[in-house]
Amino acid sequence: MPSLPRIARGLMMLVGIGRQTSDTNEQTGTPTLQAAITAGELRPDMPMVQEYGLASRPVPGSDVVTVFIGGDRKRGVVVATGDQRGRPTDLQPGEVCLYHPRTGSRIWLKADGSIAIIPANGKTALTGDLTATGTITGNEVVAQGIKLSTHPHGGVTPGSGKSGAPEAS
Repeated sequence: MPSLPRIARGLMMLVGIGRQTSDTNEQTGTPTLQAAITAGELRPDMPMVQEYGLASRPVPGSDVVTVFIGGDRKRGVVVATGDQRGRPTDLQPGEVCLYHPRTGSRIWLKADGSIAIIPANGKTALTGDLTATGTITGNEVVAQGIKLSTHPHGGVTPGSGKSGAPEAS
C-alpha cells in the first residue's frame, strides 16, 4: 500500500498550469502541443482535448491547464487553453462571447438577450439561405450587383402601370 506522503505527492502533481511554447501539431488525430508547466519543466507532444463541436488552435504564449494521469508528469493532457492578451474585458455578468484574441472579432450573447456579431474587418460571410422573421435594417442592399437604393426601374407608366425589373445603375 502506498505511503501517505507518496499519495500526497501524486495529488500535488495531478494538475498543472503553464504556457504553450510552440505551435500546435495538427498532423495527429488529436492536436498536440508543447508546454512549460513549472520552472524548467517542459512537456512536448501533450494531447489537447477540446469540447465537442468546438475547435481552436491556440498560439504560443497561451495559458494551458493540464491534467496528469495518476500524477505521472509524463502522461499529461491539456484540458483547457486561454489567452489573456486578447480576452474581452467589457462583458457584463452572465454574458458569453466567442472571440478571436488576435483580431477582436466576436459573437457576443448579451445580457439583454440580443446577439452581436462584430467582425474586426467589417465583413461577415454567410453560405446558404438566410431567413429572417423580423425586420432587416441596413445602410445598403446589393443583389447581383444592383443597389436597392439607386437602381432605376424601366418601363414605368403613370397610373396603374407596373415597373419593369430592376436595372443595373
